[in-house]
Amino acid sequence: MKNCIFTAMRKANRVLFRRYQEALANTDTSIVQLSILRALERNGPMPLARLSEDLVMERTSLYRTIEPMVNAGKINIIQSGTGKAKIAELTAKGIATIEQVMPYWAKAQESIIKDSGIEEWESLRKTLQTLANLKP
Repeated sequence: MKNCIFTAMRKANRVLFRRYQEALANTDTSIVQLSILRALERNGPMPLARLSEDLVMERTSLYRTIEPMVNAGKINIIQSGTGKAKIAELTAKGIATIEQVMPYWAKAQESIIKDSGIEEWESLRKTLQTLANLKP
């Protein structure tokens, strides 16, 4: 279909993903890993189930992505005091990783906004927020 929203979004997602990945290439952190670290920075320790909801990520994808960060000491996974829930928490090394990676992220962000235009970006940001709030 010529005007398919899904196709247009997937193409844009691939381009943006590549641009951010290229910007972070000199770090040991992917853009998806950075998203997880920043979610924990914003929200504090949180159950993995809630973290996957916050990031709109499948739990299995979250678990695969988070495991290397746990192994690297950037995130701790602790057992909830009540029940079976596992809680993810940012470590000092995770905070240092965010601080190290953010300048690379900022350059990519600035470049994308410059290339697309600030007015277009603001309009797109509002549209994306509306779409993100739709129920599946």
